[in-house]
Amino acid sequence: MKRNHLFLLLALAAMLFSCKPDQPVTPSGYSIGSGVLVLNEGNFQFSNASLSFYDPQADTVANNLFYKVNGAPLGDVAQSMALADGKLYIVVNNSNLIYKVDANSLVCDTTKPFKLTDFYSPREMHVVAPNKAYVTDIMGTVLWIVNPQDMSHSGAIEMGKSTEKMVQVGNELYVSNWSNYYVPGMEKNTVQVVDISNDVKVAEITVGKEPNCMAVDNSGHVWVLCEGATWEADGENPTLWEIDPMLKTATKRYEFEGTAIILKANASGSALYVFYNSEVRRFDITASALSESFSIAAPEGGTFYNMAVNPKNGDLYVTDAKNYMTNGTVYRYSEDGVLLSSFEAGIIPSAMLFK
Repeated sequence: MKRNHLFLLLALAAMLFSCKPDQPVTPSGYSIGSGVLVLNEGNFQFSNASLSFYDPQADTVANNLFYKVNGAPLGDVAQSMALADGKLYIVVNNSNLIYKVDANSLVCDTTKPFKLTDFYSPREMHVVAPNKAYVTDIMGTVLWIVNPQDMSHSGAIEMGKSTEKMVQVGNELYVSNWSNYYVPGMEKNTVQVVDISNDVKVAEITVGKEPNCMAVDNSGHVWVLCEGATWEADGENPTLWEIDPMLKTATKRYEFEGTAIILKANASGSALYVFYNSEVRRFDITASALSESFSIAAPEGGTFYNMAVNPKNGDLYVTDAKNYMTNGTVYRYSEDGVLLSSFEAGIIPSAMLFK
């Protein structure tokens, strides 16, 4: 995830123990159905990332699936996933690659292109057509254009800044410029807009410091959570901004006191969820205020790390990284915040994808 460079001390501490992966099984005719895929980041420079799958109907979980099916480790810091045309694309940040696997069997077909490399440090992948996808990169200043069909680089758009998250509204792609850690001197307070029909940057919108997560509401407006860089001398409080895609203007809607990270829209796009001071809070879009009746606190000793919303039923999944060195937990809540189930995943469970 975005904070992997901050975990070096934790990774060094993890050297005090080792974790041997399960023996490869490669089940005959193995297939996953409907449920949620969980990508476990693993520890920075330990190559212990993994993939889990949870079936909410049966309330069962299968861990370390990529290794079991393909007989090889996933790599160093599994960052994100994308799903398109029956294929699952897994972005492995520190290994600088993207895997293409069958979304049901999870098999990498080694007779066809199944791995794409030569990035600086890939973060997110967004597919817009069978032969076209964009990949953000935190260590470079280009937005990569790739072809998922043959897993090749097909172009790049010079953005002038590092890129992180992406959301699409119509024929435009909104890209957050979150970190200048690898691009010194970069202004990290903008969201850039790309016309996907001709791969041209058409706008740059000023928001708060360190815009990271974005979500689209039911009116097509883009909401941007800015973390604020509070540790810097000229840092600011985290803020939440609303972008009107027609006007390409941003309006600050809320300022948080404390820490605010991770933003997701609910299934209908009528409200937002945000990690605020170690809790999950709901933001009322109409009132531009946090709901006083909704709050999910992290369990004692736990560390909420990421979340996702099931678009089919609105269930909210929240990951708990615990101490960043042992297996984490994923909690499933109803849209109203009622705990429905939980399951153990891998080390630092983060990105989730519903199929």
